[in-house]
Amino acid sequence: MSQTAIIQRPILEIACFNQESAVVAAGAGADRIELCKDYHLGGLSADIKILEELKSQLTIPIYTMIRPHAKGFCYEESDFESMKRTLNSLKSYGADGFVFGILNGSPQKPCDPNVSWVDISRNKQLVQLAGGRPCTFHRAFDLIPESHWENALADIMECGFASILTNGGPSGTKATECVDKLQTLVGYKTRLQGEGKIRGKRVPEIIVGGGVRASNIGLLQRITGASAFHSAALLASEEVTCANEVFKMKDGIGRVWETDGRAQ
Repeated sequence: MSQTAIIQRPILEIACFNQESAVVAAGAGADRIELCKDYHLGGLSADIKILEELKSQLTIPIYTMIRPHAKGFCYEESDFESMKRTLNSLKSYGADGFVFGILNGSPQKPCDPNVSWVDISRNKQLVQLAGGRPCTFHRAFDLIPESHWENALADIMECGFASILTNGGPSGTKATECVDKLQTLVGYKTRLQGEGKIRGKRVPEIIVGGGVRASNIGLLQRITGASAFHSAALLASEEVTCANEVFKMKDGIGRVWETDGRAQ
């Protein structure tokens, strides 16, 4: 297990698409909420009124999604302006962090290692607009070919992101199908830490998401060495987070940390 995983107690972030889910998740032991809306679209920008109400109810951090539509992660200038306005509004209502990711248009030479899939300029503008509040580069990362991951991770670090949410493979796959790739990605992160210190940059934390459940979170933690996990904790066709599932996930990663982490 990586030194980072040994030192840092794992974080459990719960994606919530309504107010009730956030309250349930916090009560069941979640460390952080990712607030968004429209689960069936993969999550869009959070509702400001719900954030305002939750800030008066919860004490754990609430990160808010900044995603204007579900058409992809390449945005027109009007979309980008909308994202800036949304971020400013959510910041004014107390968002503790932000979740977004902007990719460049389809690269002309996608196999050219000099072509960046990450829109460094616009991502950096949003990170700066966040005013020091942590930002997560969300699962736009899953569209980046594995051969470009190391460069993409360096670009995302350059933007100032605190973390990357990924399932380790193409959209639609689950983290359990990509454990080896996730382990590789965590390895890239570890190797970049030295460079990050030299350049005064924080190396983004890898958040493992995509089908994460109580039944597999321990396995994912042991194999990948990741120190943060993400789940909606929804069961079947339910629309509200399952408290027992959150509790069992939190308990599961805590047990692995106790036995495999601190024991070392």
